[in-house]
Amino acid sequence: WYQRRVREAVVSTQSTGKATGEQWHKDFQGFMHEARETGSEDEFSAQQALYSKYATQYDDIIHSEHEQYIGFNILANKINEEFADKSIRILDFGCGTGLLGQALHNRNFRNIDGSDCNEGLIKVAGEKEIFKKLYCSRGTTGLPDTRSYDIICSSGTFFLSQSHPCTEVFAELAKLLKRGGSLIILTKKEYLTKSYVNWELVRKLTRTDVLEDVSKTFVPGYRKVFEFEEDRLSMAAILHYRVV
Repeated sequence: WYQRRVREAVVSTQSTGKATGEQWHKDFQGFMHEARETGSEDEFSAQQALYSKYATQYDDIIHSEHEQYIGFNILANKINEEFADKSIRILDFGCGTGLLGQALHNRNFRNIDGSDCNEGLIKVAGEKEIFKKLYCSRGTTGLPDTRSYDIICSSGTFFLSQSHPCTEVFAELAKLLKRGGSLIILTKKEYLTKSYVNWELVRKLTRTDVLEDVSKTFVPGYRKVFEFEEDRLSMAAILHYRVV
């Protein structure tokens, strides 16, 4: 079934005409629900092809009735409440088309960089002219190798599948943060218990005084509830860690 779904996902990227939210839901969300725990390079290639297909319509789809995604606003509000200094340097990790960056910019943060591994999404983000720098990078490859940032934040990127960023990247992100800097992630609460998420890596970072576990909060209604989901509250989790 999996190879069939990969082929279907790839074929869908070859279609022409304006993409719709309904098509996105079938192509991407349906595919990711089935493929979430495979973690193969085929899955990564197929989902990236889908992101590329929908890049120019992505923002409209995310705001549509098919997604109703507001995670970026929830996270931007959290950061705005906790950080009064609007000049701090921020990295939006997995920035996509820049929805979180735009939400932070709307709250008067102006020193924002972004990184994403998809060229199509990065191009759209660049057109918004809100980022100081944009990096097309998978993981931390090509990002500044010094303690450059006060905050690294991410909305809707972590733990989506085995090929999306998981706890394995925490140690590398910590190296990009200034001492006392914050790693703040919004994801779906349900993803925290997936078998591919290795929390022992995070416990090791806290035991060895690399990261401090600051808080974990839950917020309902961060996006539409999909028909295949058991979580009928659409509960988001906001994870906040601080570099020691």
